[in-house]
Amino acid sequence: MNENMLNRKKVVFVSSSFVNLAKEFAEHYFEFDVFLIFDRKFPFEFEDMENFYPFTFNYQKLYDRDKEKYFDNLSVFINEFDPDVIVTNNFNKVLPKSFIDFMKFRNSKIEIINVHHGDLRCGDEFKGLDADMKEFIQNQEIISTILKVEDEKMNGEMLAFSEPTEFKELKLKKLVSKTSDIMNLRIRNVILTYHEKTKVLRTLYESICSLVYPKK
Repeated sequence: MNENMLNRKKVVFVSSSFVNLAKEFAEHYFEFDVFLIFDRKFPFEFEDMENFYPFTFNYQKLYDRDKEKYFDNLSVFINEFDPDVIVTNNFNKVLPKSFIDFMKFRNSKIEIINVHHGDLRCGDEFKGLDADMKEFIQNQEIISTILKVEDEKMNGEMLAFSEPTEFKELKLKKLVSKTSDIMNLRIRNVILTYHEKTKVLRTLYESICSLVYPKK
């Protein structure tokens, strides 16, 4: 039996989008127990999987009224799962320092990482929300950065970079006809779903393994 199966780790994905890697990660990497915290109501039922546990945390009104209380509640909610790794994946909220400090206080070994759809080797050029749109229109490709979250500005050590998903590849598959198609929300979700499954998933897995499994 795989040693990692005997030393199972827990990964919590936090997402605001139907486009996220949680279920895909659970399907491909069964040695992990995977939890999805979705900050809205599920529009569909997930099929039963032995290592995949989806939950809603639908408190947008609280977030709009009191961001600090929202993240205090979210941190307590996530802590119940005793995760080894937290992954923010298409999460449209910035983690405050209080959230990071609480999770680190509860588990000093926990890792918090972000899947950022933009090449951060370019400095600040592709930081922030909608970086994927800017990068795709400007460079005709999307490269994602896997990085640790170490402060409230979502800064931290860059762990890995995905292979690029190029415009010509998507056009060949008839997913887009021009780069500006990414400005259409439906097409953007199609592009990001393809990019995450084909270019980000394995890179994310390798990054998580490098953090949670001791090197021999």
